[in-house]
Amino acid sequence: MNRLKVLILVSSILVSASALAEGGGDRVFERMERLRDKAAAVLIQAEKAPDKKQRHVHMAEHMKMLGEIMSQLHQDHPSPSMSPEEHLAWMEKHDKIVDDVLSQMQREHKLMLSEDHQ
Repeated sequence: MNRLKVLILVSSILVSASALAEGGGDRVFERMERLRDKAAAVLIQAEKAPDKKQRHVHMAEHMKMLGEIMSQLHQDHPSPSMSPEEHLAWMEKHDKIVDDVLSQMQREHKLMLSEDHQ
């Protein structure tokens, strides 16, 4: 149940981060994309872990990485000098990362639920 609360908290931060987004740059997105990809690799390790103990280690690492991504998403804002087209492109990149992180959270949640029913 504790993990479910963390999952809900991170989800709410994701939604608020995407709603409040207002500035940023390509370097920041590249860093977030790298973090997202690393987190996805750790989640795959958790899904393939041969035992429950290793799975929990990978899942804890994955949740920490998602927290770092969420923190970065929350801090990032579009530049006030962006044109409407640049702002739209920024929002699309931001939303893509948010969608990817939410997808990973859903996968981890399914993994946690499958453990509870074993």
